[in-house]
Amino acid sequence: MPSNTINPVFDVAGLRMTRIWHCFGNYMHKVDLDTVLNMLSASKTNVLPINTHLLDQASGRSGLNIGFGGVQFDQLAEKISMDEMVIMLNINHQTSAQAAIDKTKLAYALTGERVVKLEVLNNDLRTSNNAELIKAVKQLRKDLPELIIMPLLHNDYESAETLVELGCPLLRVMGSGIGDGLGIVDANEFERICALPVPVVLDGGVRGAEDYAHAHKLGAVGCLINSALFVEDAPPEQLLAKFLSGSQSFLN
Repeated sequence: MPSNTINPVFDVAGLRMTRIWHCFGNYMHKVDLDTVLNMLSASKTNVLPINTHLLDQASGRSGLNIGFGGVQFDQLAEKISMDEMVIMLNINHQTSAQAAIDKTKLAYALTGERVVKLEVLNNDLRTSNNAELIKAVKQLRKDLPELIIMPLLHNDYESAETLVELGCPLLRVMGSGIGDGLGIVDANEFERICALPVPVVLDGGVRGAEDYAHAHKLGAVGCLINSALFVEDAPPEQLLAKFLSGSQSFLN
């Protein structure tokens, strides 16, 4: 298990997960295998999102990628032990409930991994379509009740409440749009969501540790950072280490 001082853990749905999560860039960032390994070493996270945007019947497991640089999940699995990792099927870049459902079912059939990092975005690929997201969750809960669905949603209390009622054990709530770097735009709404009986992870619009500190004060247990790791000339693992360092004052 990763260090509980650098990246402390919490428990949810029978899983022990680190509080700080990260991805490996977006479509504009093409990280290689060495960078992936360096980022994992810096973060000490045990949460590993596996992208599925390239996954289809023809691609098979080669469509399971880490980030957008062509690093395949199976390549990474040859380099590190997956025994203590929480592997999350990252259903990313889908813009309809049905597309997200189909992608989830295919990824699950290929891997048997039950944790699903589900999103249904608007066409801008920056904001959540909460209505379509809820449709996807409803159907997946009927078809594959064994899945542990951790949805990404726009900062909206009514949608969050519905997702909790549907059995989602954790909510990933956007402070602002993906890549916007605006932090938590509506703190009151975010705090209301954090009062629901499931853990909340800030995921979207994160600029740095100050946004995580704000989310933590409002009741969030964790934070995902991604785009902000690629906005400077410094290697992303260095910016990730800086983010963790800046988070220590309120994590310990």
